[in-house]
Order: sequence, then structure tokens, then C-alpha cells
Amino acid sequence: MKEFLQKHKIILYAAYLLFLTIILLGGGELIARMKGIRPWHVGNVPVQVEPGGKFFRKDPKLGYAAIPGKFTVTLLATHYSFHVTHLPNGLRITHPLNTYDPSVHKPEIWILGCSFTHGWSLNDEDTYPWRLQEHLPEYEVVNFGFSGYGTIHSLIQFREALKKKTPEIAVLAYADIHDERNTFLRKRRKSIAPWNKLGPLVQPYARLDSNGKLRYYLAKVEYTEFPLMRYSALSHFLEIKWNELEQKLQQSHEVSKALVLEINKLAKEHGVKFIFATIGTAPDMLAFAEKHGIPHVDISVSFRKNPRYMNLPYDGHPSPLATKKYAEHLEAFLRKGFLKEHSGQ
Repeated sequence: MKEFLQKHKIILYAAYLLFLTIILLGGGELIARMKGIRPWHVGNVPVQVEPGGKFFRKDPKLGYAAIPGKFTVTLLATHYSFHVTHLPNGLRITHPLNTYDPSVHKPEIWILGCSFTHGWSLNDEDTYPWRLQEHLPEYEVVNFGFSGYGTIHSLIQFREALKKKTPEIAVLAYADIHDERNTFLRKRRKSIAPWNKLGPLVQPYARLDSNGKLRYYLAKVEYTEFPLMRYSALSHFLEIKWNELEQKLQQSHEVSKALVLEINKLAKEHGVKFIFATIGTAPDMLAFAEKHGIPHVDISVSFRKNPRYMNLPYDGHPSPLATKKYAEHLEAFLRKGFLKEHSGQ
């Protein structure tokens, strides 16, 4: 009888624990959904690229780069299309393709950046490097920007390009959205993994070691989900909080600062005039550039104050109006002692 009671006591205790677990998980699921959290939905990338259906190619240093050629990109949600032309080196044109003449040598202005610089959702002639080129015909403006790039990509591009030639001026267009790209955290992996549809994505990234020195890595763009997060709001909520904790621990903003200093160092070694330009939200970065004696300028516009600066209703990237402002701000700064006399000063 005693053994019988003992056995049933264990069963009741286990049933109680199971019931309590179900209650806690059910309550957590309910609270998460009441807070607006939903199970994770992996959406398709609503983009069509013609011809070929691909926009990215593998690159041994950058991880991925643009495919050379002429493309029509359509945003399927709004049926909006724009035209993109990449040179044989994968960089976007800054003047009509038929005006590129290898026999003509002009001092160059390199602009390093992300999709804001490349001009996602805009035709070639609406990008701000193109607009700057129109105002500075004595120079060759080179657009190094590309979708998804961060400061880590700009450093790699700058280092590799300097092996072949030296520009007169190099401009780094920075926004704080580059921070998570530079350290390639879970949050970033989660958002871009679906873009493998447009070509194989590999991501370079950097971390600070215990001595504050940059360490560089390369990884495939893959994302490891939390269990059941496609079905459970609670699991998705816990995954979001885990990602936020990772962001705090990895010092992504400090990594960005270290990368900027590396670009500045390279520029000094090669006699290049380096300019740090903020093109989006960039807390404390202008003060950081000032502290280290780096020429700096804010060329950003406020999407919040003027929604017309976004390419709505088609896309949330900068509109032609915004890129006009970027070019105007950058040109005005360059004319304050950075351009040669023959460029119109």
C-alpha cells in the first residue's frame, strides 16, 4: 500500500509540474501576442531582377558584390521598376556608359557606402554620386556603394582598390545601420538570409578582441532559428530578446569606430584626402571624427520631418529629392578647400 501511494504521489507531482509548465507557457504565449509579437514569418524577397534573376556574385574579399551589366529591378509589391548599370568591375555608373573612356585620366573621388550610396530603388541618373559627377566634370566620381554593405565592406574595398590606383579624395558615407552589419549579429543574419534568392551571400565581419584589436572573419549568410519560433510568439519573443542582448555585448558601435580609424590610416598612408560623411542617424560619430582630426560633414536628411525624402510609396530608401540634397551638401563641403582649382573653384 505504501509503495502504491508513493508511486501515485510521483505521478501526481509530475502531472502537477506538467500542468504548471503548460500554464506558464500558455500564459507567456498569450502575453507575447497581446504585446503584438507574432510567430516568425519567413517572407519571400519581393524583388525580380532581369535579365538572369540574380544581382549578387561571390567575391573572395567582400563576400559578395554586384554582377556587371544592365538590369531592370522590379519591386513586386508595388510593380515599381528601376534601372541599374554596373561596370565590368561591378561598380555602378556615375555618368552615361558611352562616356567612359579609359584613355581619359581625371583625379578621382571615391564614395564608399551602402545602398543609400549605390542608389537602391533609383535609376542610375538619380543616385547622388551621379548628381555629384554632373557638378564636378573635372573629376571622376566612383560609386563603391552597394546593397547591404557596411563599414567593413568599405574598408576592404578601399584597401583593395588602393593596390591599383590612388584617388584624390575618398568619402565614407556612414549611418548607424552599418553597426550591426560590421559585426554580423543574429539580428542582421535574420533580416538578410532570405536575400540569398538574388545570389550567394557571404558576409565579412569584425569583432574586437580582449585587447581592443580588430579581428576579421567571413561567414555564409545563414540563420539559426530558435525552436518553434515560426509557430510560437513566445519563442519568437525570447529570440528577439536574445538578439538584443547580443547587440549590447558585441560593441558594434565601437567596432564601427575602429573600422573608420583603419580607413583613415590607409588614406594617410597613401596621401588620400579622407572625408567622413554621415548619411543617416549617426549619434556621436561627428564628434568622434572631430576628436581624431578627420574632416567630417553631415549630408543626411530627415525622413521623419519630410517623408518625401523616402522613395514612397515604392520603397523606404532615399528618393531622388533626398539624393539631390546629399549631392548638394557633399559638393558644398568639398568646395571648402578639398577640390583643385581647375574644378571650378
